[in-house]
Amino acid sequence: MSQEQTQPAYTEQQVQQFAAEWQNQQPSIERLSAMEKDLALLIEVLSANSDLTAKPSQFEPQNDVIIHQSEQTQVQQAPSTDSLEAIIAANKAAEAGVQLGLYLTPKKVSYQVLKLKRDYPAALYGLDFRFKTREQKGVTLYGLRAGPFENYTQATAFCEIAKRMGQTCVTAPFLGQML
Repeated sequence: MSQEQTQPAYTEQQVQQFAAEWQNQQPSIERLSAMEKDLALLIEVLSANSDLTAKPSQFEPQNDVIIHQSEQTQVQQAPSTDSLEAIIAANKAAEAGVQLGLYLTPKKVSYQVLKLKRDYPAALYGLDFRFKTREQKGVTLYGLRAGPFENYTQATAFCEIAKRMGQTCVTAPFLGQML
């Protein structure tokens, strides 16, 4: 046997050096992973608000104001036990529904409802629509909810059909402001 075949590819010292470099880079990798998740959320929100078939005049600025809060200045209060229990009770009492996307303004939610009704009238026949406001990382988002369904099994079946049509869909309580 020749000497080249019996030598390891890396020495013990090189392996230890690689391991030390890996440990040093771990916080950066975790930060990048978190940024990747944030970017995926942003892409999803932007995609949901994009209408690639729209006429150019619809892309004129609408003076939407989005207020971002710095994580350093944002003060989060833990919800009280009473309010948390009230939220859980309200969700349990609510009828079954689905969420069909997140939007930056209520106007864009209304536009999406019109577009969906135009494109899929049979699939959406008999459904009502609402929007639910929520804060996510300092940005107010408006979730488009559809329903009510008799139960979550029907809502899940509807989501499967909606996903096949290319629509974002998750089951959710049918709560929010009526459209």
